[in-house]
Amino acid sequence: MRIPEETIAKIKDETDITELVASYIKLERRGRNYVGLCPFHDEKTPSFSVSPEKQIAHCFGCKKGGNVFQFLMEIESMSFAEAAAKLGEPLNIKIDTETSNVRESDMTLIRMHDYMTDLYHHLLMNTNEGEKPLQYLRDRGFSTDLIRAEKIGFAPNMSYFAKNALLEQGYNEETAYQAGLLSRNEENFSYYDRFVGRIMIPIKNHQGHHVGYTARSIDGSEPKYLNTPETEIFKKRELFFNLNDARKHVRKLDNIILMEGHLDVLKVKMTKVRHIVATMGTELSQENLNLLERLSSNVTIMFDGDSAGRNATLKVGDTLLKRGLNVYVQKIPDKMDPDEYIETFGAEEFEQFIQDQQQHYLHFKAEVLRHDAKENDMKFTQHLNSLANDMQYVSDHLTAERLVGTISSIFGVDKQALSGQIPKPVRQETNYAIPEPQRQQLSQRQKKERYVTRIMMVNREYLLEYSDTLDGNVLTYGPYYDIIRGLCAYFEAHTVFDLSLALNYLDPALTDTLIELDGMLIHEDVSHSEINDYLEDLSGIRNSENEKQELYRRLEVAERDNDFELQIKLTQELVELNRTYKM
Repeated sequence: MRIPEETIAKIKDETDITELVASYIKLERRGRNYVGLCPFHDEKTPSFSVSPEKQIAHCFGCKKGGNVFQFLMEIESMSFAEAAAKLGEPLNIKIDTETSNVRESDMTLIRMHDYMTDLYHHLLMNTNEGEKPLQYLRDRGFSTDLIRAEKIGFAPNMSYFAKNALLEQGYNEETAYQAGLLSRNEENFSYYDRFVGRIMIPIKNHQGHHVGYTARSIDGSEPKYLNTPETEIFKKRELFFNLNDARKHVRKLDNIILMEGHLDVLKVKMTKVRHIVATMGTELSQENLNLLERLSSNVTIMFDGDSAGRNATLKVGDTLLKRGLNVYVQKIPDKMDPDEYIETFGAEEFEQFIQDQQQHYLHFKAEVLRHDAKENDMKFTQHLNSLANDMQYVSDHLTAERLVGTISSIFGVDKQALSGQIPKPVRQETNYAIPEPQRQQLSQRQKKERYVTRIMMVNREYLLEYSDTLDGNVLTYGPYYDIIRGLCAYFEAHTVFDLSLALNYLDPALTDTLIELDGMLIHEDVSHSEINDYLEDLSGIRNSENEKQELYRRLEVAERDNDFELQIKLTQELVELNRTYKM
């Protein structure tokens, strides 16, 4: 069923595209617009522009974007109905849609996870089997409200619980295996539960769908944590645990805290600190790094306070620093993790710790390396040279100057001597100047067609009056013809031109052209006489092309026949034709 036009308009009018885009990428204000790194292609110089006035977003590089619907459709791989439904939710506008924003095969795997998540959660909260794991969670300080909100569950100590439950729902064993919910004996191809006797922590993808689990043992069995294997819907290289919930807080603070443990993240969610995610392992993939760059310019690492955590911090910190991000560290006390910190000192102390104890990554690294060097002069020199080399990735001049003082103090060397060892910076501060769109060179004819199209964009009465005249013989440039056809449909439902709404009636490939036309200045008092002159001119030019082709054909024949008088006559006709319809 078609969504009513008034509903679409209401959703568009009440959804701020700046806030929508800012929930996905970091934006900075530049004049009347906002700019940021495009979420649709890799780039280092921001070319993605958001116009609050026109309520559109557009990339001058890859040309993607559009209004609130088109942006959400593109970034979430949704249909129009799904995008409208999602945008309508916070506005209490309900739109019925049976379509899915993912492939049907993937949606089947997601439904299986939804079902098992509810079932595991019910077992934890309402059965005798769940009493022990539930008490374990409460003893560790997890509130009932959090357990319910996160739908934490328990997989009973039974080999075929999930298998039988899914079979009863009409799913088959192989599909459940492909979803990562079952394991398989490769000798006899028998299937059994992957998760047995474990606390089940659901993992959502960035769109909020359940796609996997972190499963913790409570009886000492190894591994302590068992994760969902790689599946079509669970790809660790594309995920951060809790990002779906943390995204808006990350946007607001322009800072994202990376943690190791999923239970650590859940414990922190019981405090006022919300801009936290957990990695899916200490290795950050290219997809992870690209996502971090788009989310925030500041990344804070808060790994465990043991040797493994410190080593992981150094590895991840180096990677992020060389990507040009501002990298910081929340240094947890030795032999503690965030969960234990909160248990020991309390939520308020943890919140204050987050507020006060953030240090630059190179400050942290300098302390670690200085401790490692001890009295070994060779290590001392190697570590100091390593830090000097790292300084080339710090783009902010004030930060760099302060770090030189900090590092020289930690190592007890002259500040000027250290400065002399720092290579030339490889990254400059981000240039947020949006590049001018590369306009193709238009012929005189195309310029006239462009002008006529621009007039029709903002004059509904003229468009309806001349719609039959504006055919392919008049508008020979495809994009302008397609825009006119789309505007005809738009003006059947609307009386005033609205760029953001009009994009819904056009092929996304025309967005660039429509935005350019919208920025074109024309005088307001366009008359019928002026429009008729343009249309007669364009019609004549179109017809003159056929005349010219015929004249060229006859001229070739006259040249072959050596008929000089006819050649002169035909040449004069060509000159006159070109003079009359010169564009």
